[in-house]
Amino acid sequence: MSSREREGFLWILVAAIGFAFIPTIVKTVYSHSNLEPLDLAVWRFILAVPLIWMLVGLRNRSHSLSQGEGISPLGAIFIGALFAAAVLCAFFALQRLPGSTYVVLFFTYPAMIVLLSTFLGEAISPRAWLALALVGVALTVPDFIVPDAVDPVGAILALANAAFVAAYYLLARRVLEGVEDISRASAQMMGATLLILLLSVPMRGLQLPQNPATLIGLFGIATLGTVLPVFATNIAIQRIGPARASLVSTVEPVLAMIVAMILLGEVIVPLQWLGAALIVGSVVILQLQAANRVNINIAHEAG
Repeated sequence: MSSREREGFLWILVAAIGFAFIPTIVKTVYSHSNLEPLDLAVWRFILAVPLIWMLVGLRNRSHSLSQGEGISPLGAIFIGALFAAAVLCAFFALQRLPGSTYVVLFFTYPAMIVLLSTFLGEAISPRAWLALALVGVALTVPDFIVPDAVDPVGAILALANAAFVAAYYLLARRVLEGVEDISRASAQMMGATLLILLLSVPMRGLQLPQNPATLIGLFGIATLGTVLPVFATNIAIQRIGPARASLVSTVEPVLAMIVAMILLGEVIVPLQWLGAALIVGSVVILQLQAANRVNINIAHEAG
């Protein structure tokens, strides 16, 4: 393995670790503040958007890259709306669910991509049907079928988050066709998301961080959980290609559950690990057969 490939694998692991911390950091912020999900979403992008544009500028300057054409304003608005809906569903779900439960439900989004694709006329391969079957089995573990074991509204919101991410993926695949600078396109999408979320501020206001712990948590969500993994994923794709980057990134659900277990003290029983393993298996199967895996990584930002 070349040093370039080793760097690629390390970068995608950095991205997976960053994304894996989001549920735990969000729940920690809730426990230290009175911030509502919409406040959390707005602050995430207020902090993340300037950082990502700064990094895009530095990257283009250091590599002598021209800006080129970005995505269309209309495409950015539609993607921003889906991104905003996905983020809000995630933050509302995390108010009601343990981080480990949320992760298992959220990672049904690759299977939802397949289902939505069928409505658009795309054929489903036998391998994809196998992945869907694994997801179906994962959702029948006792936590999800025993009454009152899981908050039903939280579960619906987590699945809605996955559905919005799936729709976001399908739209992004079309909007990003022919776009070479994925980092800049990601920054444009995040900027559009911020503009849409800011529309709510005149109507409801925006709560400020009440203490240092909340402020640190918000910076953690913006940096460790947003900007860093976005750029790490892009670098990894350049080093090892989208196929291998996507496969390595499937460790994220397990990492997220481990982080929640260690930092939040969540108890994860063997059947929950089984459900997570089935979800990871379905994602691996779908990544192996995906024709355009780079967009799956981009869609992942809305988690």
